[in-house]
Amino acid sequence: MTETILILGNGFDIAMGRKTKYEEFIEFTNDLSSRKKYIVNFRKFIKPYKKIKLSNYKDNLYLNFINENKDRLGENWSNLEIMISNLADAIMYFKENSNDLFNDNFNESDNDYLRRLKYKLRRTNNAIAKIYVVEKFYEFNSTKNWNLLQRDDALDKLNNEFIRQLDLLIELLEIYLSYLDYLDFEVRVIEASPTALDAISDLSNSYIINFNYTNTSGHLFGSSKENTHFIHGRIDLVRTFNRINTMVFGIEDKENNINSDLIPYQKYYQRVVKETGSKFEDFFCITNLKKEYIHVSGNKLPVTHSSPKNIVVFGHSVDPLDKEIFQKCFELAKNGRYHYRFIFTYFDEPAKCSIVKNLAIILGKEKLIELTGKRNIVFVKSNDKDGMKEVLIP
Repeated sequence: MTETILILGNGFDIAMGRKTKYEEFIEFTNDLSSRKKYIVNFRKFIKPYKKIKLSNYKDNLYLNFINENKDRLGENWSNLEIMISNLADAIMYFKENSNDLFNDNFNESDNDYLRRLKYKLRRTNNAIAKIYVVEKFYEFNSTKNWNLLQRDDALDKLNNEFIRQLDLLIELLEIYLSYLDYLDFEVRVIEASPTALDAISDLSNSYIINFNYTNTSGHLFGSSKENTHFIHGRIDLVRTFNRINTMVFGIEDKENNINSDLIPYQKYYQRVVKETGSKFEDFFCITNLKKEYIHVSGNKLPVTHSSPKNIVVFGHSVDPLDKEIFQKCFELAKNGRYHYRFIFTYFDEPAKCSIVKNLAIILGKEKLIELTGKRNIVFVKSNDKDGMKEVLIP
């Protein structure tokens, strides 16, 4: 019997009609701050969680950066991971160029120096983030008395404050997604939307590699927790005090050398600290071995067959930021001694082109050509049920 492994990205939740886009989360935080439309249902949802203090999440540095600069940040304004990366890069810039940040001219006021510095920074890369970091540094210098500290100590304080605010942002995202679960599965009680996945029989017994923090497949398809690996952690507001938030949310490692200032922002560090594990590797193991006999030159010889695997990637851009996980999946499938096929679904032609480009980066051009030629990699539009039936290994 053929087995199915589903690799799910946020596009899966969106295809199911869920409001899990970053821009929808940002809209929620703004509405919550201004006590708008979400507040009635949200009060009912949040009431049992006595330990949550919403005041802790007011004036988040990352959300304020987006809201203050939305019109200048371009089309990626709502991509929180890109914004986190830009701000982390800006902080590292000033740690490496601290002389730019401090006013050594006793004849010039801090306000005049700050104005001149911001004008200078406008001509540099990542200018918006740098200017924001400068403004916050001078604000904290005043309100937190950092001006009494040594330069390196003050910059460490700045970095630690942004790391603390990142932790709070992750907590706030967990609250939002938990609230969405309440709305979608208790208030509205949504059902699965039609997609190409409908071509797969017995979805409930699929193995799930879930890049999302939500268990949408469990609610809609009945997939078990035992067969699901939340590779970036999952929401869990009811956890006890001795259990940490397991959600991995940040940036990828850009350097071979370890930067102790950057690692708290980085996903690999968070995966280790939050112990999200490598359970997904077990999904690629050989299962359901079948023993048959063949006749060769009059002799009856035993032959063992293992179940083939359809590995369906749905709602994931296959971003090279996740290349280590995808490379591992391909390696495990190759070494599995069974017939396998990776089926990449796409929303439209530009999305397909982007996936192909990302696969070329992850696998290399020659390997990608080889695997597509052998039909170990195929592509299907995400709403094409008949197309999915044609490419599934029976």
